[in-house]
Order: sequence, then C-alpha cells, then structure tokens
Amino acid sequence: MVRRAFLLLLAFIGVTLGVNAQGYYCDRQGATLDYVRKNVRNGQTEWRHIMNIKDVSKVADGTQITSVSTFLKANGKPYYKGDIVEQVVLRENNDVWVDMEAVSVAYIKGRAGLNATAQAAPSILPATMAPGDTLPQVTGKIKVSLLTFTYRIWDRKVLRRETISVPAGTFDCVVLQERKLESGPGHNRDVLNHTWYCKGVGFVRHDTYIDGKLDTSEILNSIK
Repeated sequence: MVRRAFLLLLAFIGVTLGVNAQGYYCDRQGATLDYVRKNVRNGQTEWRHIMNIKDVSKVADGTQITSVSTFLKANGKPYYKGDIVEQVVLRENNDVWVDMEAVSVAYIKGRAGLNATAQAAPSILPATMAPGDTLPQVTGKIKVSLLTFTYRIWDRKVLRRETISVPAGTFDCVVLQERKLESGPGHNRDVLNHTWYCKGVGFVRHDTYIDGKLDTSEILNSIK
C-alpha cells in the first residue's frame, strides 16, 4: 500500500507544478474544475478528478490558493482514502511557488491515509513562460515508514503555444514538456509528460508517455 501511495502521488506532481494566479491557475474562489483521465491503450476511464478552489487569500508574500481535489472511480466510488488539500502561493510578481514537501505529504495522506515526511526543492514557474523557455528541475525525497522514494522532474521546457478544444471548451494554451524519473524499493519509472496550461484556468490537458507511446490523457471536462 505504501508503494501504491507513492506511485499515485507521482502521477500528479507534474500537474501541481504548473500554476500561476495571473496566468496558469484558476484563482476564482468557488470554482470547480472537473477532469477525466483515460487509459489511451484500452479507452477505459481511470478516474474523475474534481478540483474545488476553496479559498483565495492574501498572504505576506503574495496570494495563497487552497484547493481540494476529489478522485472518483468510473463507477462513482471514491478512488482514494480521502480528498487532497493543496495550497500554492503566488508571488506579487506572479511567479508561482509550490512547497513540494507539503504537496508530497498531502498526497500520501489523502490517497493512502498514511503519514509521510518529505524533502523537496520548491517548484517555481515564471509568469511569463513562452516557447523556448526552460524551467528549473525539481527533485524530492519521500519517506513513508521505513521506505524511501525519490523523484526528479527535469527536461522542463515550453514547447509551443496551441489552441485546443476539450469538452469544457476551446482554450489558448502553452504546452510544457517534463521528464519524470521515479525511484524506490521495487520501482523505477521514466515517463515524459506534456501538459497544456491556459491562463486563468490552469491545466486543460495532461498526457503521459511511456517508452515513447501515449499512455494516459487527462482532460478538462467542465469548469463552473
């Protein structure tokens, strides 16, 4: 169960990296973003991800946004032990700062009901990202009981601007590429992610590639 919790955490870390109140995150208190993730190989729905923006508040170093994510199976039953509560701080210059240590602990707690400790570099995303930009890598270590897992998110670069249509509508986006390497007891995984971000919304689509082949795709189904 510990290993499963770690894997589920890593599946979403790439998503939580790309946020900005004035650009690439939803900063509207009370908004609900509804996503659906499918396994491209078999066409089956893996989960429904409902993200609620619970609070938007001014803090000393910018704006803090608190979100609560609920994950459901295709049959509507809970996918995890509980909801995942996250907070991001958006600086006054609109750069984003994500405390990846807190994010890691929150995901393990929500998804598996387990306590964890973490050491991780913060994720910083400039508000002005544009095609050709490269972003700092993110490294982290998570300890759950006696097990230690690590992750490295690198080769982070903005590929292009693109307008895409999903069930929630049509959005003007930037596409961010990230490579993610996960290591731990009995587990080594190397994937490539492409994520579409829209200003004022956040991520609209998130694709994961394994061995050069598209494996899963999560898209925005609706936003209210």
